Amino acid sequence: MADHHFAELMGWILAKGRDDRDASAVALSLARQLVANEDYYHSLIRPLLPRLLKGFPEIVWPLLGRAIVSERQRAWQLEQLLGDAFAFGDTKNPPLLCLPEEVLFAWCHAHPDAAPAFAARIVPVLTNRNPNDPGRTLHPIMSRLLDEFGNRVDVLSAVSRNMYSFGWSGSLATYFALYDVPLSHLETHHIGSVRRWAKKTRLQLRLAAEDARNDDDERDAIWSA
Repeated sequence: MADHHFAELMGWILAKGRDDRDASAVALSLARQLVANEDYYHSLIRPLLPRLLKGFPEIVWPLLGRAIVSERQRAWQLEQLLGDAFAFGDTKNPPLLCLPEEVLFAWCHAHPDAAPAFAARIVPVLTNRNPNDPGRTLHPIMSRLLDEFGNRVDVLSAVSRNMYSFGWSGSLATYFALYDVPLSHLETHHIGSVRRWAKKTRLQLRLAAEDARNDDDERDAIWSA
């Protein structure tokens, strides 16, 4: 109940907007808590992250962005807070997407050795994970990351890690198949390393889907015996 009241009270103050002195002070205080060595406060503040990133990026992101590129432990902790790797929904909506796009990419260009790969581990790879949607494509933010940083091995590795960190129900073959068509469009990408990565990754995912189908068949055979 205390956690609920905290979120309600902080949300009420932050709703006043960045032009309000108290709201800005609260946003700064919450950001400082996120980068401090106090994991207890992370669960309290996480529900407020979308509002903080969208409404107070100039206050919050300098602190979070600096911690991400300078401290590996903080980067890992903030990755858990800013992402939703194991969400089960058809549409992934990590808090990081609430950060204005131009702020995110300015940060990536300012810190190319760490920031783009961090973003690639969190940004959804696909627009959705509905297997019945023929219009499913690469998420536009992910597509831009590949356009601007696809020549970096660490970014491509981060995208692969992103795809293989997931929550899912049903056959894994269905999950792996989600990526086949969107990745096929990358085989004509203007960056050669992206083209090669896409071709290699499609093959790996097809093999993973085949292994998953074999596992499904073996399981069905055991249950029907």
